[in-house]
Amino acid sequence: MIAYFVMECAVDSRVPTYSGGLGILAGDTIQSFADLEVPAVGITLLWKNGFTMQKISNDGSQIDSVQEWDIEKYMQPTNIKIKIPIGGKDVTITAYKYLVESTAGDNEIDVYFLTPDVPENDPETRKICDRLYIEGGLTRLKQEIILGIGGYEMLKALNYRPFLYHINESHSALLIASLMKDMEDLNRVKSRVVFTTHTPIPAAFDKFEIKDVKNMLSGYCGEKVFNDIYMEKLEDKDELNLSWLAIKNAKNVVAVSRKHKFVSEHIFEGYKLKYVTNGIHHVKWTSPHHKMLFTKYIKGWEEDPDLLRGVSCIPDGDFVEAHILCKETLIETINSETDSSFIASDFTIGMAKRITHYKRNNLILANPDKLMDIAERKGNIQIVFAGKTHPADTDGLAMIKSIHDTAKYISSKTKKVKIAFLENYNIHKANIILSGVDLWLNNPTRPLEASGTSGMKASLNGVPNFSVLDGWWLEACLEGINGWGIGPRPAWTDLSYSDDIQDLNDIYGKLEFNILDLYYKNYSDYIKIMKMAASSIAPHFNTHRMVSEYVTDLYLTGIIMCYLEKEKGGVCDL
Repeated sequence: MIAYFVMECAVDSRVPTYSGGLGILAGDTIQSFADLEVPAVGITLLWKNGFTMQKISNDGSQIDSVQEWDIEKYMQPTNIKIKIPIGGKDVTITAYKYLVESTAGDNEIDVYFLTPDVPENDPETRKICDRLYIEGGLTRLKQEIILGIGGYEMLKALNYRPFLYHINESHSALLIASLMKDMEDLNRVKSRVVFTTHTPIPAAFDKFEIKDVKNMLSGYCGEKVFNDIYMEKLEDKDELNLSWLAIKNAKNVVAVSRKHKFVSEHIFEGYKLKYVTNGIHHVKWTSPHHKMLFTKYIKGWEEDPDLLRGVSCIPDGDFVEAHILCKETLIETINSETDSSFIASDFTIGMAKRITHYKRNNLILANPDKLMDIAERKGNIQIVFAGKTHPADTDGLAMIKSIHDTAKYISSKTKKVKIAFLENYNIHKANIILSGVDLWLNNPTRPLEASGTSGMKASLNGVPNFSVLDGWWLEACLEGINGWGIGPRPAWTDLSYSDDIQDLNDIYGKLEFNILDLYYKNYSDYIKIMKMAASSIAPHFNTHRMVSEYVTDLYLTGIIMCYLEKEKGGVCDL
């Protein structure tokens, strides 16, 4: 069995236990585990008050509030309780179980959401896991002890005996201490751990003072275990970087795209990584209208996404009808929530994702006069924005205000360009936006896009991707055939940063001279690109393929090691 550990996990739009791509990927991965009958169990944290409930004020400020939800409406209490010592105090942890059912309804995967919110703990301890990513410092360290060590001990209490532990991002890396405590053999521990590193920016690497980590773990594993897994200097003698802890104690370390492999090898100097490019769950992210379309023309696509290469054979009329229905739903949503007055006949661009500095969410608005000039000469442009930023991310907050202020400026000048911002972005709204726009825009600073998956979801629904050539898009882009690239096509080993001005000029240039002319003057050719987006991307960039690669290229190593342990009289269950 695979134990899949992750800090956030998106299992349902109404369950606010995720904030962005990591959580969405986890939910899609577990769904494919269920569909492909991979023996697995999920471990994550129960975020009682979610990440952030987003409202945008009249002046463009993000107003943060908690996301209230009824836990027992969606999850079952296990009534199992364990105790782990954290900083000299016994902390009681329980778990709620969520069942992820396979698409066919014939298999299930258990996902356990851990929480210290039980009467046995004092009020301060009960609140440790209230908000996702909001707290830092020692509270974050306690959260990650509960996830890694608490998750390990909870699986034992629930009678699971995983043969392999999959650490996603480094948040759960301290489970390595639990493995070492039980196995007392570092090589055995390494053979049982797969570590996937994701976002290649400093904020993704949690770091804690060594003295704080030792103090928190002293009652659990003692100095010897800590020294064994800590090994030599892990970047800084006074600081523990959990990403370095994970990479040094895992047999297999994995990047999430081919480009990301080279970026990560530069960060983790001296280590060679494998890569498995991310994917999406193809059924989950297909619009209702496209589901009917695919079922009509491509029998068996739900079980085998490779069959979606047949999208190119769907009659244009039927294909466009599905897109129009999706677009009408999007326009209705926008006009009901904003005063933007979008219309279905106008070319519509989507930019919806977590809002933070390196994603450059507002880049297309950097020269609003140029954008208005393009629309005046080539045709109307509508842009829908959505996404949350961390309440403490000053750059992200400023970006939201910039979008608001620029939209106001443009609306005072012309009706040829319309801007809308949809509040409180979630899975439900993502489905509507991704399938309803005419073009999906993604322009993060290269090479910081580890993989990206939003463009995969758009392409699945026949929406061409217009993106920086980084992450997964560097593997998938066929220029002018299934979408368009932004900026130069870099070599795999090129780690130079993209230039804002160069990328902005490319965005405006391709909109003016390629994309808008196709849409307004030669729509039949635009349809070909839409169909190629789906038929060339959906068959490969999905979690069925991704999970299959994990099983064959990475998990089998753990299975073999586990089998050898069992042959020697070990306790591993296969």
